[in-house]
Amino acid sequence: MSEGIARAAPPPPGFAAGLAARSRWVLERLSTAVWVFDIDHGRVVWANAAALDLWVAETPEELYARDLKQGMSPAVERRLKQYQADFVERDATFTEMWTLYPRGVPRPLRVRFSGIALDDGRMAMLCEGREEAGQQPEALRSADALLHTQLMISLHDRSGRTLYCNPAARASFDANHDQLARRFVREEDCQALLSGVGATGEVSLIAEVYTSRGVRWHELTARACHDPASGQPSILISETDVSELKEAEALAHSRAHHDPLTGLPNRLAMPLLFEGLVKRAEETGAGIGVLFIDLDQFKAINDTLGHLQGDAVLMEVARRLFELRGRHDAVVRLGGDEFLFLAAEEPHEAGRIEDLAGRILAQLALPVQAERRRLMVTPSIGIARFPEQGSDPQLLMQKADLAMYEAKAAGRNQYRIYDERMRSRNDDGMELLADLREALRRGQIEPYYQPRCAAGAGRIVAVEALARWNHPERGLVSPCEFIPLAEKAGLISQIGASILEQALRQQRIWAQQGFDLAISVNVSLRQLCEVEFAALVRRLLACYCVDPDRLELELTETLLLESNPVVHENLEQVRALGVRIAIDDFGTGYSNLARLNEMAVDCIKIDRSLIGGLPRNEQILRLVIDMCNFMQVRIVAEGIETQVAADWAFAHGCHELQGFLYGRPMPVGELDAMLRRQSEVAGALRTLALGVA
Repeated sequence: MSEGIARAAPPPPGFAAGLAARSRWVLERLSTAVWVFDIDHGRVVWANAAALDLWVAETPEELYARDLKQGMSPAVERRLKQYQADFVERDATFTEMWTLYPRGVPRPLRVRFSGIALDDGRMAMLCEGREEAGQQPEALRSADALLHTQLMISLHDRSGRTLYCNPAARASFDANHDQLARRFVREEDCQALLSGVGATGEVSLIAEVYTSRGVRWHELTARACHDPASGQPSILISETDVSELKEAEALAHSRAHHDPLTGLPNRLAMPLLFEGLVKRAEETGAGIGVLFIDLDQFKAINDTLGHLQGDAVLMEVARRLFELRGRHDAVVRLGGDEFLFLAAEEPHEAGRIEDLAGRILAQLALPVQAERRRLMVTPSIGIARFPEQGSDPQLLMQKADLAMYEAKAAGRNQYRIYDERMRSRNDDGMELLADLREALRRGQIEPYYQPRCAAGAGRIVAVEALARWNHPERGLVSPCEFIPLAEKAGLISQIGASILEQALRQQRIWAQQGFDLAISVNVSLRQLCEVEFAALVRRLLACYCVDPDRLELELTETLLLESNPVVHENLEQVRALGVRIAIDDFGTGYSNLARLNEMAVDCIKIDRSLIGGLPRNEQILRLVIDMCNFMQVRIVAEGIETQVAADWAFAHGCHELQGFLYGRPMPVGELDAMLRRQSEVAGALRTLALGVA
């Protein structure tokens, strides 16, 4: 196949009727088939005798009446329109292998096409066809495939001048088809292709190119070859449009590197963002602040108002952080309620990072309106600096995380800048965690028991089992120290199960000794999220022959609002066993009374902070007690430390009292001694009463 450009002969003034007699006589006697094809209407408008034979037509009129657009493939139609445009614009001629199908019979021809104007001025096509004897089927099929394929094939000389375009390539590149370099959006892509062919003879690349559809992504394969017409060294290029694939890859990359809720870059995107900041910092001498941001008390939003409200808060936080960005800053959502702010600090902007942290604290103090109360969400921020405290982004993020926990420990809603003492304290925490794992294996986590006494009488009627850790070297480790560590390390369920089992074993011992005590055990959200929790309770009750009515599970009021169906199922199952449900720390959160009634709660423990606020908040306490009476539950007042508080609670309807006035949490031996003394006093009183009687 070849393509050439030449001047066409002047068109005749007419065709069937207008040809000069001598020209008509010559054309009629040519052995070459010559016909004129009206591209717009898809009809032959003139043909010599050889063309009539070729088209298997009895008469010219019968041939002219055929509608050749019927059955014409879109590829052929596009190719003819390309010819027509080039006839008009460049007076071009083309010589190609074509296969015609007169009466359905294939006739392979080498056809020379040139433009010729019709009487009405429209551009038609003069066709001169010669049958090629001995053409191999493979050659015919390859020529036809080149015509119809959507694969873009083009041939160029070594300078990039276009020698040939198949219809797909011609349609794609339109006005840019004559020079290879004009196709590429980036000049370096064209240079890479040419140099690659020159070096290895073959190269593949994906590049942006200008096409008739706009800028598109094409995958190109270029090979060194020779022009079959001239024999000169050439470049054969085949290419396909991969724009949809690139767009899908870009979308997948964007989704993988962006948080779907807030639209911010996510944890996966952080290293690339940090790398860009570092490159600029090395050029300008700027510093980088890594600000680790965690929202204080955010869990309360999800627990009390639901995850939709929680998501709305997160989106608002993201919006406010985004608005605080400087030109070269980046904001990342790490997950949950954790964000990362990567801040550039130019040499002339000393103190910008601390100033930014202060502005974040001010901007992220979010009041969230609930049905009956207003909740506040504040941030705690930890800061690490590049390059002073490292160059690795993960290490800097760890240090900023440590500083953030220091801010939380200091009271929240503030920022802390990392120093090495924090690492030392963190290492102590890691050591303590290792010891905690060992303590669980060795059974060093044990329950201490705090008595609950009947109001007015002062008699112990129940005990609360509280986890305590007697460390072999450190002594008694505060639960405020190891419980958060256990929660963070995922050990809280193991601790909870151990305390529950030990408490039930002890309850059986007390029952055998004649002490009829109810025993309450705290249950965490993580325990209730375990599918087998209710089965564990059932098994332990059976193992130690404990009456379910003598076991009380203490939950925080926010647990009842948890939307997890596993939590609800566990609560329903333990309730069905006859186990009592108590709400701990009541009065400090947002209580859903409908849910409390639905769960048929047995006991409510009024938070110690309310009792400790007497007499200042007496009205609030009375309201809380009225709510408890409305639900017909047993009322336990926590935090009783004075006789005045005990008398007030008793006078206002509390059934049981718990606090330091009656005893701190103590080992089982100490409580045994208290129970024996109580039993002895009760016995003496009974004896005295009998004597008096």
